[in-house]
Amino acid sequence: MTAPQPLQDPAVLRQFGASPAEVQTALRTQLEAFEAELRAREDDWTATQPGRDWSPAQEAEHVVKINTGIIRLLGLLLSDRELRPLPQTPGVLRDGKRQAPAHSLPSETGLPWAGWQTVWSEHRTALEAVAADVRETPGRTAWHPYFGELDALNWLRMVTAHLHSHRALLERSRRG
Repeated sequence: MTAPQPLQDPAVLRQFGASPAEVQTALRTQLEAFEAELRAREDDWTATQPGRDWSPAQEAEHVVKINTGIIRLLGLLLSDRELRPLPQTPGVLRDGKRQAPAHSLPSETGLPWAGWQTVWSEHRTALEAVAADVRETPGRTAWHPYFGELDALNWLRMVTAHLHSHRALLERSRRG
């Protein structure tokens, strides 16, 4: 594994929208695209993908795990509850690729085909509900391992970017 790298500029996340409304629209677009890609993967749902360490079932589980934590974090950033300092541990790159934090790694099997749509629907509903209230939160930020301190709007941009990235990885693996 490679040593932690310098933080990335969170300005790269602005491609997913400047205003809360633009980011919410980009989020919906990415949620729909990711879901459509998952629906097309029944035949290879549990197969590790070419050039990847995970199957589509595991990609889906990882995305849900990440987003579930961020849903709670967004709720906190948008509230007036006290923010406690979080560990500021930089992310690690391996072969130039960001590595998922241990708590977000999928299980050996990922989400089962028979139940992923229910899990996804519940997760999507919760994410879109918190996203509907997102705004800039100057002075109310939380640490991200690759971007540093992010406010609520930048965290929503990051979720959108994460969905985009994992969908693109799944699409590339399908095309071989």
